[in-house]
Amino acid sequence: MRHQAFHIDARPGGHFGVQGDHAVRFQRPVDLTAADRARWADLSDRAGAANVFAQHWFMDAALRHGGDDQLIRLAIVERAGGEWVGVLPLVRRARFGRWPAPHWQGWLATNQFLGSPLVRPGAEDRFWALLLPFLDAHAGREIGLQCRQLAWDDPICAALLAHCEGEGRGFRIVDRFDRPARAPGSDAVGGRAGIKARARLRSLERRLTRDHGPVAVDLHTANGDGDRWVEAFLAMERAGWKGRAGSALACHSATEKLFRDVVRAGWECGRLGRATLTAAGRPLAMSSWFVTGDRGFGFKMAFDEAFRSYAPGQLLMRHVADHVAGLRPPIHFDTCTSAGAGACRSLWGDSRTIVDCVVAIGSPVRRFAFAGLMRARDVYLLAVNSSAAPASPDLSIVAARR
Repeated sequence: MRHQAFHIDARPGGHFGVQGDHAVRFQRPVDLTAADRARWADLSDRAGAANVFAQHWFMDAALRHGGDDQLIRLAIVERAGGEWVGVLPLVRRARFGRWPAPHWQGWLATNQFLGSPLVRPGAEDRFWALLLPFLDAHAGREIGLQCRQLAWDDPICAALLAHCEGEGRGFRIVDRFDRPARAPGSDAVGGRAGIKARARLRSLERRLTRDHGPVAVDLHTANGDGDRWVEAFLAMERAGWKGRAGSALACHSATEKLFRDVVRAGWECGRLGRATLTAAGRPLAMSSWFVTGDRGFGFKMAFDEAFRSYAPGQLLMRHVADHVAGLRPPIHFDTCTSAGAGACRSLWGDSRTIVDCVVAIGSPVRRFAFAGLMRARDVYLLAVNSSAAPASPDLSIVAARR
């Protein structure tokens, strides 16, 4: 096991650690200075393609409307002089599932669909090589760091795995799922399944045109009235099943404000894409997504349930998928759909694996406790479901070497 020395001292709103010409600090969001915010914006410009949800403009709204500032700490890795190398919002949790096991957990805002740290390209290993020893030195009762919704193909995830393997640090995948995506150069129609899906949707679109008038899709590339689009989206979503279930954005002040602010901020910084499908001018489905660098990320979609038999959400998804496939230069696109949401998966042609993982931190005693917790979790899962299959080989456990 490698040991790296940190000097730790107290600072307002958090702790500060120094190693060589780099530093790590825990900072409350409310204590960020104007210089900090400028450095976060600079980091977003340089590293934002990996995770748009960790960029400064999205996280500013997320922390204002979705975070408890008394609990959240920003783990900031920076160079001498203040340039940020990476940032990851964290919260302390007292339980890991059903077990009383204090640990740090990556914080996710509502409607944030990727939890990767925002890190400068090429500095992924350096980020973990600084942050993990800092957490070791700063650990109180915490025995682990839980990272949520990491993309398995992201260099930051590969660097974390390699770092844990290299120093024998306990590492475990605790959840995974695949969601629809498109990689540059993929089959634009998604193979035979995509051809069949598109044929079915073209038939539905012709029937919609016959019954309710001409169908059109507006990609809102002109400035237009963004606030009017937001109002229409919120009303459409609330009128459907999400409204009845109390989970629509407009059912809660915080989620409504978050949506309004990130759509406005995303549009102002050129990151937002929007689309509306209409029949005879009536909006039937609306969708939004973000594009940064060579990456695209789905955000929110709503449809008019009075037209459910025409599958307007899927009709719009086909047009969005075709729009993405036609972008030049081509981009990677992550639909950001939730686990189990398989509608029109064949339209995208690819998939992206998303994982939750947990990493051992702290003293040898605490790492021993981490290993015991993982064994207890294994026993429990086997008892609950004796037929549970093991993780695929490429997502195997990395055992701590002692």
